[in-house]
Amino acid sequence: MKNLITATLVLIIAINFCNAQSNCNRTFGVACYGSGYDEYSKTDAPESLFSETRGLTIGVTYQGFTAPAQTAFDFSKQIWESILNGTVPIKVNAYFLPIGAGGSLAITFPNGRKNFAGAIVNDVWYPTSLANQLSGTELNTGESDFDIFLNSSVNWYFGTDGICPIGKYDFVSVALHEICHGLGLVGLSKVDSLGIGSLGTLTINDFSPAITSFPWPELDTFPGIFDHFLMTLDGTPIANGSFLNPSDTLADILTSNQIYWNGINGLQYNSNLEPRIYSPATFALGSSMVHLNEATYPTGNENELMTPFANSHSSNHHPGPIALAILKDIGWDVDPDFNSIQESISGYNFQIFPNPSADFISWNFKNNEEGEIVGDSAQSVPLFPR
Repeated sequence: MKNLITATLVLIIAINFCNAQSNCNRTFGVACYGSGYDEYSKTDAPESLFSETRGLTIGVTYQGFTAPAQTAFDFSKQIWESILNGTVPIKVNAYFLPIGAGGSLAITFPNGRKNFAGAIVNDVWYPTSLANQLSGTELNTGESDFDIFLNSSVNWYFGTDGICPIGKYDFVSVALHEICHGLGLVGLSKVDSLGIGSLGTLTINDFSPAITSFPWPELDTFPGIFDHFLMTLDGTPIANGSFLNPSDTLADILTSNQIYWNGINGLQYNSNLEPRIYSPATFALGSSMVHLNEATYPTGNENELMTPFANSHSSNHHPGPIALAILKDIGWDVDPDFNSIQESISGYNFQIFPNPSADFISWNFKNNEEGEIVGDSAQSVPLFPR
């Protein structure tokens, strides 16, 4: 048995002006989703990006990238390096090339391991980017941790300021999204053509003609660590044996539109509500069960980066509290001040950090148009005065 995680295709978003309800063309066997319209939204990078790195390094082997594309991708990886702690370098193969005729934005294939020394949960697949950190050593010598393919045919905006023009897609936002999948926001669920649902039965044929730079594993019906934290509306975990795997019953669960995250950090950073996972009535391989729910976290919401839809003319350079909490739940060492939230209030950017906090909070106000600081960013107050 090979000790590797699935090379799961985790994202294909169509941009050929079809909406969520229309019948899109399929690329690499994955259902495609796209908004088909411009919708302006802008979320800035975390404050941590401008302070210090956390020790994690992400090394990228670029293939086919133009200089502007590489600059934008570098900016995305620097955001992640400023948020996550780690001692084992992450290795990424990044490709910039045309992807099919359907206008897909990007796809990602994570590598991984199970039952390694340091695993928090046994008999589940971990992405190697995380497994290496937990084990304290490189478990996949000679292999990448994940492969990312970005579509060179897309009308991209490569700027790092987040001011994405009408009709263009923000490259930094998409790269940030894809890296998050490579870090572990990815599951191993599937509903086949006969209506049978399963965990850990994906094969390379499910993604034909896609290939990976590392061997495809025998998954042996084991779930991913992401799947381990998913539950139904009544609180039943989907991956603990409560449902026969594979089965038509599990298919009903995976397409119930009622799947939630039950990790303690996800709950804490979502106002004590279980974050909702994208699980539409029609299973879309590569989109279902590997994203946050679009309707719950629409464009402009602080958690919208890791939803399955992308709009042109919008940008999001912050993973969002829920996505970061999910990474923390599955085992990542996340900067404790990661959850800095920015909201626009009466023409000003109002920021409170860290959030949540047990002791002190700080804030600042910034005029959105002029960038003028009108509050004291160094001001801190105790949450519970003694």
